[in-house]
This record gives sequence, structure tokens and C-alpha cells, in this order.
Amino acid sequence: MEESMLDQDVLLDLLARKDNRAYQYLYQCYYVALKALANYYVKDNDVAEDLVQDVFISLLESDYKFKTENDIKYFLYSSLKNRCISHSRKQKVRDKYYRDVVSSQNEEEHFWDKVLEEDVYARLMAAIETLPPQCKLVMMMTLDGLKASEIAERLHISVDTVKDHKSNGKKKLTAQLKDAELLCLIGFLWL
Repeated sequence: MEESMLDQDVLLDLLARKDNRAYQYLYQCYYVALKALANYYVKDNDVAEDLVQDVFISLLESDYKFKTENDIKYFLYSSLKNRCISHSRKQKVRDKYYRDVVSSQNEEEHFWDKVLEEDVYARLMAAIETLPPQCKLVMMMTLDGLKASEIAERLHISVDTVKDHKSNGKKKLTAQLKDAELLCLIGFLWL
């Protein structure tokens, strides 16, 4: 049997008898075109190979009685099209699931970052509440982002007095708060 010149009637007979020569012939005739088409749609060479292999396996397992070689060709291409569509749908579901998982992980990380931030802030504010009134006021204004000169102007005190309150407040807060995060925050805020 010449592989490239198999008569249609012989091919159909071999295929009906599930003769391996029919599958080899069809594989040689259509594999390259089917793989190129699959690769065009799925954009992944390995996946394309797997899909084409699945098509040939389904042909092997099929009990359909083909009447012409065009029927076989239609079977191969329509099977491949269906597999490409199915793969694409599954990939979209996987991609969406992956995005959702990554998003939920990011949301969870953001949630715990926010919890930590709020905890640190609440503890710092509780410690500031224990400071003497004028020192407490200077520290709160510092947290609001005001400069020493602005605080001095608002409280009608000297810039040196503001600096003294900030220095004393920082020392008292450092003594009260032992956590590294809070100490770093205190150091950063009142450099």
C-alpha cells in the first residue's frame, strides 16, 4: 500500500475494519494541518498536539461508518474545532479562577495589612492620650502633618517649646511602647 496514494474505497474499508493502516494514512495526511489549526486557536504547541491526538483517538474509538473521505475530513476538523472551543472555555474558567484566587489573596493581605495598621494606630493613639495635655496636643498636631512653626503659631507658643514637647512626648511614648513597629513609627514621625 502506497501511503500517499490510498484509494478512497480502500481507505473506507480499512477504516471500517479498524485497520491500523487507515489511521496511519489519515495521520500522515491530516496531522500537520490539524495541528497548525489547533495551534492557531489555542496558542500553545503542546496543547495543540494533545488536542490533535485526542481527535485521532476519537476517530479510532468511533463506530461511525464513513461514506467518503470528505466525511472523514469533516469528522477530523469538526472534532478538532469542538475540542479547541472546549479547551478555550476551560482555560477561561481556569484563568478566571486564578484571577479570583490572586485577587482574594491580595484582598486578604490588604485586609491584614489594614488590621495591623489600625492596631498600631490605635495603640499609638492610646499612648498619646496618656501624655500631659500640651504635649498631647503637640503630638496630635504632628500626626496631622503640621510643622513645628505651624504648631507654635496655632498654640501661641515658641517653636523651641514645640520641639521640647515633641522630644518629651517621643521619650514617654518610647518608654510605653515596646513593639518594634510602634517604635519605628515614633522615630519616623518625630525625626
